[in-house]
Amino acid sequence: MKKLLLILGSFAGFNQCANAYDLSYAYNQALIYNADYLKQIASTDASQEQKNIARAQLLPQINATGNISENYFNGSGVTAYYHQPTVGVQLQQTIFDWSKYSNFSKGKYAAQVGDLQLNNAKQQLLVTVSQAYFDVLYAQDTLTSITKTKEALEKQMNQAKKSFEVGTVTIADVNDAQAGYDSSSAQEIQATNDLIYKKNIFQNLTGLDPNQIQALDDNIQLVLPNPQNVKNWANLAESGNLNIKIADKQVAMANQDVDIAISGHLPTVNFVAGYNYTDTAGIDRVTGPESQINNISNIAGTPISSYGVGSAGVQVNLPIYSGGGVSAQVRQAKANYQASQQQLVSVERETDQDVQNTYWQVQNGVSLVKAQETALKSAKTKLDSDQLGYQVGVRNSVDLVNSQKNYYQTYQTYQQSRYQYLLARVKLQYLSGNVNDNFVKTINTNIKSNSQ
Repeated sequence: MKKLLLILGSFAGFNQCANAYDLSYAYNQALIYNADYLKQIASTDASQEQKNIARAQLLPQINATGNISENYFNGSGVTAYYHQPTVGVQLQQTIFDWSKYSNFSKGKYAAQVGDLQLNNAKQQLLVTVSQAYFDVLYAQDTLTSITKTKEALEKQMNQAKKSFEVGTVTIADVNDAQAGYDSSSAQEIQATNDLIYKKNIFQNLTGLDPNQIQALDDNIQLVLPNPQNVKNWANLAESGNLNIKIADKQVAMANQDVDIAISGHLPTVNFVAGYNYTDTAGIDRVTGPESQINNISNIAGTPISSYGVGSAGVQVNLPIYSGGGVSAQVRQAKANYQASQQQLVSVERETDQDVQNTYWQVQNGVSLVKAQETALKSAKTKLDSDQLGYQVGVRNSVDLVNSQKNYYQTYQTYQQSRYQYLLARVKLQYLSGNVNDNFVKTINTNIKSNSQ
């Protein structure tokens, strides 16, 4: 089924390459393409079996045996070779074994950890895909900004060369224009390489053509965190963050390891029963006096006839001394338990720090995007003014190029603030453990639709 999903997903991705796609589509494609996420699905399936394996040790263990052997007998002047089949069945049922009960509890925690890790991987994938998606868009914006600046500098350089030919500027002016153009050319190459790098990352995550990524809408939704209180978000993360939940379950598993180690000092009690049946022997070859041969079944020591033996009882095993190994295992398990507790504390503190930082990125991001939008409008107004001034002769080419450079740099910064704001919203939702389909749709409304 998973292979079929991969094939269908790849086919769908191939067809979609002809059209632009949004963030939601990219995320859904990553869920059926990304190798790390698919690996986590398999790992979770494997973890679900741990409780079943541990439970099996608490259920009846029934084994059947069978053998046939060639036997040799020599006695009372008779030598005989005979074969005799034997079959048996044994049953063992645990009555008390603390290690097996603890293993079963650990297996249940392991299954819960597996579910949490899969859910965490799914939510984390949205953050990763969003980061890669916005990185491609920002790399495109950066390249566009540098290319436009380069074009302006090229015009300035050409104008300086013409002016130098007629003697209105010095060679220093030409050299300055040439240096600016050469620098922008180098920046353009670097930006092109960065765009290729970001596209490769995105394609590796989703299997989609990065050239078909749909840009952000002109007016994205600028919403403040809800609730607008960083402590409330910290509390949401404390109860909902999946990394914290995973670490908490791992503490419980480590505690079961302590019980498993302690069980090495405790007795085990099992009910055991068995039945073995030995069939009548088949004589292969016999030599000796005829009278003895005829009475071979009566000669002592010859188990020729069939017989059965059954048993049932309670078996108790009490460990007395193991060279100090069990005590060492207990100390080791307790140390690992303490380590898992500290790991939980570390995850809680790191999550709290990330929540606070991300909260303020969203909270202040609204104001930042608005401020950058205002700055972009001002830069555009100045550029229009300088273009008009250049046409009427009150602004020179240097003034115009500087205005163009400022506008495109402001545009680049404005776009970056929008990507950072949206990504911060995704991260904040992930940190609180509340990424779901509705949230994905909400974020996706900020992407231009294919019809636009």
